[in-house]
Amino acid sequence: MDTSFNCPKCNIHITADECVVGEEVDCPKCNEKFRVPLPQKPNTIAVVPPAAAPAATAPGPAKPEAPKPAAPEHKPLSVPQRSGPQESLVKKAAHTEHKDEPPKIRLKTIKRGSCVEVGHDLFDEKVTEFLNKVGQENIIHMNTIGYGAMDSTGHMLPDYGILIVYKG
Repeated sequence: MDTSFNCPKCNIHITADECVVGEEVDCPKCNEKFRVPLPQKPNTIAVVPPAAAPAATAPGPAKPEAPKPAAPEHKPLSVPQRSGPQESLVKKAAHTEHKDEPPKIRLKTIKRGSCVEVGHDLFDEKVTEFLNKVGQENIIHMNTIGYGAMDSTGHMLPDYGILIVYKG
């Protein structure tokens, strides 16, 4: 269980594990050394520290000091443990598409020349991968395209590709 108290010098509010009650600690803000007070019960009046208490008008018998609680195991800091994924501190912007709006129409052009890697033509694999990613129900139209590409010697070589119109 936690206990809450204020630094007697700078009055910063501090929360710590209840096991540090009675121990001397340093204030994290002003480095003042003080003993952690006993937790206060709700609806009680705060006790003014002796240094700040006004001088008594009439001397009286000294009050006996309250007995100190048994020193519990020292655990000043505790780190929360999580078993799931870390929660995101940055909220993502809401997607602009709504269920009542029609999905956007998009185009994708895949050229065969850009699918050749180290002498291997991967055009069919790249087109198949894209079509599987989009899904058959989202494909509106597919059309072949022909274009010319210049090679390293400056000659124009004919090539082909595919134009895919899809919802997404």
